[in-house]
Amino acid sequence: MNRLSDEQALELLRDALPAYGAGGPPADLWPRVRHRIDRAADRPPAGDWVLAAALVLLCLLRPSLMGILLLHF
Repeated sequence: MNRLSDEQALELLRDALPAYGAGGPPADLWPRVRHRIDRAADRPPAGDWVLAAALVLLCLLRPSLMGILLLHF
């Protein structure tokens, strides 16, 4: 088996990977990320509200379930 020197390994890496331009990324991604974060934080989905209401209803009907739920959370 041939052993590569550091210089040979670096040369192979440079040939295999595309050169990254000095200009940086083509566009600033932070505004798009911020928009997605803001959009996701608007309000929880309706399914979460249904699940919360079902848990409250179950705890009202069977108070013994509250202890089991407290063990899980």
